[in-house]
Amino acid sequence: MAGRFYWYMTLALAWVTATALPAQAQQAPTLIAPERVSEVRVTPVVADAGVAREIKISGKWPGCVPAGATLTAAVTIQPGTRVVQLILPQTLLPCPASYVSYSVSATYTPTVRGIVKLLVLNNDGEYLGEGVVDTRSPDDPHSAFNITGMWYDPLSNGSGLTFVHSRVTDNAVFGTWYVYDAAGKPRWYTIQNAEWKSPGRVMEGWLYETAALASSCPPPFTACPARSGPMSLLTVGRARVTLTGANTARVEALNIEGTVIFASDVIRADI
Repeated sequence: MAGRFYWYMTLALAWVTATALPAQAQQAPTLIAPERVSEVRVTPVVADAGVAREIKISGKWPGCVPAGATLTAAVTIQPGTRVVQLILPQTLLPCPASYVSYSVSATYTPTVRGIVKLLVLNNDGEYLGEGVVDTRSPDDPHSAFNITGMWYDPLSNGSGLTFVHSRVTDNAVFGTWYVYDAAGKPRWYTIQNAEWKSPGRVMEGWLYETAALASSCPPPFTACPARSGPMSLLTVGRARVTLTGANTARVEALNIEGTVIFASDVIRADI
């Protein structure tokens, strides 16, 4: 009997305590913390060997922010890669309990031309971000930025471009451009055989439209993959992409004679 009485009293005390507390205190606090991903910027973006480059790392850090950065060779990772290690402060003072913005820099002067990959790590070897140091001659047409991704014009909903760019290897680009014709119907084009021009901010390639034999599609679809039959690749002109920044560009459609017939200012989609 005494044990049952003790059990009832325990339940009653728990109920009184829970109902007496404010609603805010009954709920566990939820902390939504941003990811510790660093933004890496190299200035100047492209330069020749012997030119000092500033590597700026910024982001948010929980507690005491990094006090600096050092640049070391990453021999054990892969050739052509260097590690930027953030210097965490050694202090007995209390650190903030929230994420704090930070920005630190390191200086690197390449002695040879080529692309060096940067890996940003902390003292424990945790990956935080990456970037590249592009070193080349002033007349080298290699692209200034990697344009891989989706691009769109904010003033033109439902149209845009998608690029696949192997910048570090052969610098080749394959693109798709999806727009609408005068009747409002969607039209798809591909950009192939692209070439970069000095100083790596202008790219031109052939603009193609693919056609196939007419085929029946199951309803309600009005289009389906071509199952058989020959395909034709129609050259409709050229496409020119002028990079105005790492995430901004102007794209132009040119006819066979080289006259600009359409232009659009696009930005890279943040996905």
